[in-house]
Amino acid sequence: MRQISERDWVALRSTLQALVDRDTELMSIGVRSEFGTLRLDTGHHEKMWNPTTGATNAADKAKIPITLNHRTWGHMEFCFRQSGSNSFDRLLSNPTVQFVGFYILAGMFAYTVFVIRMMGVFSNTQVVPDRVRQALDTLAEGLLVLDGSGRIVLANQAFADLVGVEADLLTHKRASELEWVADDVAESGYPWMHAIEKSELQSEQMLRITLDDGSQRIFSVNAAPLGKDRTQRGALATFRDVTHVEEHRAELERMLSLLRSSRDEIERKNRALEILATQDSLTGCLNRRAFFEKFDSIWMQAKANDSALACIMVDVDHFKSVNDTYGHHTGDEVLRAVAQVIRAQNESDGVVCRYGGEEFCVLLPDMDIETALIRAEKIREAIAAIRLDDPEELRLTASLGVSELRFRSHNPQELVNQADACLYVAKREGRNRSIVYNASYSIIQDTEKILEEDKHDRVDIPFQAVIALVSALSYRDTDTAEHSRRVADLCARAGEGIFDPAERYILEIAGLLHDIGKIGIPDCILLKPGKLTPEEWEVMGRHDRIGVEIVSGSFECLKLTEIMANHHAFYGGHARDPELPIGEAIPLAARLLSIADSYDAMVSDRVYRPGRSHEEAVEELRRCAGTQFDPKLVEHFIEKISSTRAIFATGAIALRKQNALAIGSHVQALVGAVSNQDITELQTQAIRVASLANDFQLTDIANVAVSIEQLAKTEDATWVALLRQSYDLVDLCRSTQSDFLKRSLERDAEQVNSQAK
Repeated sequence: MRQISERDWVALRSTLQALVDRDTELMSIGVRSEFGTLRLDTGHHEKMWNPTTGATNAADKAKIPITLNHRTWGHMEFCFRQSGSNSFDRLLSNPTVQFVGFYILAGMFAYTVFVIRMMGVFSNTQVVPDRVRQALDTLAEGLLVLDGSGRIVLANQAFADLVGVEADLLTHKRASELEWVADDVAESGYPWMHAIEKSELQSEQMLRITLDDGSQRIFSVNAAPLGKDRTQRGALATFRDVTHVEEHRAELERMLSLLRSSRDEIERKNRALEILATQDSLTGCLNRRAFFEKFDSIWMQAKANDSALACIMVDVDHFKSVNDTYGHHTGDEVLRAVAQVIRAQNESDGVVCRYGGEEFCVLLPDMDIETALIRAEKIREAIAAIRLDDPEELRLTASLGVSELRFRSHNPQELVNQADACLYVAKREGRNRSIVYNASYSIIQDTEKILEEDKHDRVDIPFQAVIALVSALSYRDTDTAEHSRRVADLCARAGEGIFDPAERYILEIAGLLHDIGKIGIPDCILLKPGKLTPEEWEVMGRHDRIGVEIVSGSFECLKLTEIMANHHAFYGGHARDPELPIGEAIPLAARLLSIADSYDAMVSDRVYRPGRSHEEAVEELRRCAGTQFDPKLVEHFIEKISSTRAIFATGAIALRKQNALAIGSHVQALVGAVSNQDITELQTQAIRVASLANDFQLTDIANVAVSIEQLAKTEDATWVALLRQSYDLVDLCRSTQSDFLKRSLERDAEQVNSQAK
């Protein structure tokens, strides 16, 4: 049996031949497989075992079954010499008997085959030669040969190794009874059953199987049908282990999913960064960098196509006052509302940028200057129509400048500068208007800086209105008006070295008007010759609030209003006015006005007491330093009033009104010459101003005018520098007007007193 199992046919033939040679009765030996194939024999075994028709049967036969691995493999056939003849043998040797026996055996064989086929026992797939089995075992892929019901006829060694079950134990077991994952089967069924039932090839179906150790393997299954008729149907199924491939694929899918998530997150962050990098976070408009990036391409396209390109600059009027009065939160709401109306009108056909602070720039491709001016007016009207829920009373206006390529700007920045120059002119002409560019505006080389200085440093307080208010106060109470004049003079003198001319001018006006609220106090209290009762002092205390309301309603100057509202605040705080600021939070000018007001009140005579001396007043100021007054400002005030004369233009006391008007007209002409860049006219007007100032003994004005005339002659003179000096000259003239105002008030007071008498 070992030689058969090992297929050692040569050794087996030698062994069988030796047996035949030793035994004289043994004629031949044959080894026949279960399928009837004579695999090995000695001599003429086939003729002896199956003699031809008519031949004499001269041999006794014997057959021994051969079993390998608990399965019938075949049998061994032995032919022996006959020991003698009998009647039965002679009968069997009769040809007629043999013929009848042949037909009987053939009929039984045919019937047996028919029954087996009818019972479905026989299947072509069960007939697997050994050499086929050996070939299938050499395959690396798992393989199953299945009958029509899905039972395993043959499992190769590779499949047995994959599922961890011996091949013999798999035979006759349904393939579907293995531990397949139910979800895979429920989705598409078993591929081998589809192949059997539909006689169609099934390809690359993924099935998972659970092994005894709990792990899972993943197979790519292909199934092909076997047999053509219903009774011989079966299937051949191959199983390719793709566990590592699928795990790798699943890992790749997870990685790809993570990458996609990361990519999406990066894209979201990039979009957010792009918005942060290109848009103003408060208003949603483009910032300046992104604006000029777009501007460059639009500029190039307009130049290449010789098409129109308009630019509008928008500035919210008095925006600093909005922030100071209502707070920066309201200021932000204003900017958002202004940006919303500008974007609503221009984003469809233009580019909107928050240029800086409360300034916006609008770029309008293919739009001429006439259409751009109409658009600017619509923007201005839309801003004026803005209403906030809080504060409801707030009203907004805007100044706009409009320019276009026809004015021959050489680059994008120059076009913006032209529109900004128009914006500056709109501010100077009273705000809340749209101005179209004119060549005379080209002086503005550094528009943004100058405009910023103009908004914060220049003040527009109508002098005639100040005169009218103080004259009205003088009519009600001459002593109070005179006190106000002296306080204004003290503020002007003490403000030297701390404030610039424009700020000194505001402080001086605050000194003149700090008691203007007394206009609203009844005469019985205001003009009472003796001391006031506590109730009367309470009424008198209201004049501060009245004065603030008069000043804020008469002048659009927040600094002046702040000084008026806070000059009674105590440096160290006071329980009577807990809402007022303390310490450094009090505006510097208000602190100085408080000192000047108290000093003059102490040194002035009253009907109920004489005035103190300068030394006594100084001692009192120092005693109250740190509680009521700023200690540093007290020392500065004492130093200035003790050693300094009036700081205004020399000779202002003798200045008559017509002389002031004459100098003012030439100063105005000088500023106009700077704006028009007319160097000849500038020099002419500077010489005239200097000459008139010298005639009227106004040395300071004359010196500034001469400085402008000399600067205009130098080669390195810039229009910006000339414009700055022109502003200094205007501020100096304002100071002179202030001095003239004081003298006018004295005359008015004298006239009122004389009329009263």
